[in-house]
Amino acid sequence: MMAIHVENLRKYYGRARGVEEASFSVAPGEILGFIGPNGAGKTTVIRVLAGLLNKTAGVAEILGKLPGKEANRDVGYMPGEIAFYRELTVREQLLYLARVRGVDAENIDVLAERLDLDLNKRVCELSTGNRKKIGIIAALMHSPHVLIFDEPTSGLDPLIQKEFFDLLRAEKRKGAAILLSSHILSDVEKVCDRVCLIRDGRTLFSAPVADLKREKFKRVHVTPAFAEINLPGLTLETRDNNHAIYRYKGDINPLLAALSYYRLADVKIEDLDLEEIFIKYYREEEGND
Repeated sequence: MMAIHVENLRKYYGRARGVEEASFSVAPGEILGFIGPNGAGKTTVIRVLAGLLNKTAGVAEILGKLPGKEANRDVGYMPGEIAFYRELTVREQLLYLARVRGVDAENIDVLAERLDLDLNKRVCELSTGNRKKIGIIAALMHSPHVLIFDEPTSGLDPLIQKEFFDLLRAEKRKGAAILLSSHILSDVEKVCDRVCLIRDGRTLFSAPVADLKREKFKRVHVTPAFAEINLPGLTLETRDNNHAIYRYKGDINPLLAALSYYRLADVKIEDLDLEEIFIKYYREEEGND
């Protein structure tokens, strides 16, 4: 059984679309990166899974249950925007959240030490980054089987980001299913097993990160620039008087054979990272509209 299952999910606000046809799943022991431009519908999907919004149609399940109070006891959820009681101490705030949710708070001290957060400080004394840490601890403190994070790393310094990713990997090893929504694609590339790209409320694709990288996308820098290099899968990106940049998808050997016909002063071939692959898919989909 999938820990998170979303199929043809739709959510409308009156006549306005929130989500049109979102579909994906997350297995136990897996981290799924949930990506897409602003306004794509990511937060709407997450709020449905967290039981904060009712769906219009389709399927949204957590551990085989409908989102809501019963399912949420086994969910750790960190929203993108968090409001806390300013006059409470961090410890008081976390214990209050545990009581409201009906969950244990057994891991508060260990997590606070890992994230370098003073539990005795009042919330009003904390920076934005330290308030984010409260949200992370609140999601993790009861060792849930499902974790949902909406933009968790914004405002965190690099050392704490690394600690957060280490915590996610540890939860994954224990069998937790993790949904990570982030616009920082380098974060997704570091920690996620699969990615799901959503645009205009629709799932464009869901695929393992390793498979995307194996699609052999390359960027090719050539000096001097020639009028045209003919090779299937090779697309010109930019060209000036002495330099051309191509995007290439395919096996490296035909590319090298094609380039060998030209007298080149310099050639550089580099892999595209996940962000560039995402932009490529997004632009292709725009062209199909």
